[in-house]
Amino acid sequence: MEQSAADLDKLIKAQVIFERFRRDMQDDRDQMGAAQAFKVCYELALRVMKAALIAQGVEVISPKEIFRKAVPAKIIDNSDIWFNFQEKRNLMAHTYEQENLAVIVGVFDLFSLELTKMIDAVSIATTKE
Repeated sequence: MEQSAADLDKLIKAQVIFERFRRDMQDDRDQMGAAQAFKVCYELALRVMKAALIAQGVEVISPKEIFRKAVPAKIIDNSDIWFNFQEKRNLMAHTYEQENLAVIVGVFDLFSLELTKMIDAVSIATTKE
């Protein structure tokens, strides 16, 4: 459980950085920074969700399985939204293409909202244990 708490702390810190970038994107450089912060937050969120599910006795392997099982566990509300974030994260290998960067940046507001809800859900569950 200690590792999952450490991952949650890392995620919260990464979220602060992501939000700073997201709110003040002035140019391509800021967008690239925000995209990298999005990637870090996404990866940490995945780890936190997986740890929360395992703590509940739910075995998971793949990201899609994590998202699907996180809904009934009340960690996230909608797995399809997170599948979309996964697609955008996978585009990160091609951020040198301006249109890909624009697509990734386009999910930031929704990601911010959903990430906050997920962190709150995991935090509440963690304090109950």
